Amino acid sequence: MQNKPKPKGFREESHSCGSKCKKSAITDLQHELFNEGVVSRKLLDTVPNPLLIINEQWQVVYANPAVRALVDKDHENPVIGLSEGEAFHCVHARHSLQEAGKHECCRICGVARVLSLSLQGKAASEDCRLACELTGTASNLDLRVWATPLEFNGANFSILTLVDISDKYRREALEKICYHDLLNTLSSIKGFLSIMNEVKGEEHAEICELLERTTQSSIDEIIALRMIERADQNDLQVKIELLESSAFLDLMQKTLQRHPAASNKSLKMTDNVSRIFSSDPRLLRRIVSNMLINALEATPVGGSVSLSGTADDTQLCIQVHNDQPIPRLQCHQIFQQNSSSKGQGRGQGTYSIKLLSDILGGAVSFTSSEQEGTTFSLRIEHNNEQRS
Repeated sequence: MQNKPKPKGFREESHSCGSKCKKSAITDLQHELFNEGVVSRKLLDTVPNPLLIINEQWQVVYANPAVRALVDKDHENPVIGLSEGEAFHCVHARHSLQEAGKHECCRICGVARVLSLSLQGKAASEDCRLACELTGTASNLDLRVWATPLEFNGANFSILTLVDISDKYRREALEKICYHDLLNTLSSIKGFLSIMNEVKGEEHAEICELLERTTQSSIDEIIALRMIERADQNDLQVKIELLESSAFLDLMQKTLQRHPAASNKSLKMTDNVSRIFSSDPRLLRRIVSNMLINALEATPVGGSVSLSGTADDTQLCIQVHNDQPIPRLQCHQIFQQNSSSKGQGRGQGTYSIKLLSDILGGAVSFTSSEQEGTTFSLRIEHNNEQRS
């Protein structure tokens, strides 16, 4: 019996197990079963949403044109034989040295969870976000995923169907962020009011000024929410102003030290460089206040949180630090909606930090360890001007 010629495009692939292996003959045969059946292939190809068929080894044996158009427009079958994570260029699948579906990130990945259930004979669906690098560009795919078990030709498969819910997801997220931030602002107002009768003189005047500013912030929140609800598009209307960094951070520190989350805790300023920069003050306040509130909520009574502003030749860096580490598994989804170690329904703060910083053209990141605690950093361009 002659050896069957290798299919067109045959190449070595780096699978998430970390080993270099050729696409198995079994995978090739399974691909042909679905690809060569004219009627079945035409039916699958008419599905407008991405559809994949995955075998028990977590390998793609069929992908319809919607998948190929999404991940690689230049090849006829670029994903056959890959794991589902590799097919969508998932950053965790690419760097994993473990078997497909066994990386610790897969424990919190919706695609991996529904696929695992489906290959066990149970239909499942879930919303999830994939951190991908499509066409060389980092991006997030917000998806609703259905996985349906299929027994065919004596083998078990999963039919994986994906729907892009990014627009709906983003609109709902922005609305939740507005409610979340409005509650934060009103909490600060409540904190100021609770001490009004306890202070006198200059401190009373200062609190009245902060109370007026915070009340205006709450009005801005309501206006932003109304704008989102009425808009046909999901983009926030950005209003850029010239700001001075030291004054902005000083106001943030004074405002948040009266927040209920700061009760019996220290919120201190460590560095506060003066730079002129351009940004939307409403959105920037939301980002920094969420960074501070998250840190304060994670800090035990008697603990401290630090706020700092530093700069190099081109960028202003705003940092918030607390001594508590983030659980390792939580770190993988820290900027995703509803991702929180504080319980169900939480996680809007960190999600809004990332979403709103992207809208402003900034870059947000974090580091966390048992030894160093947790630091969130926001970098934004400044105008290279220093106040005298």
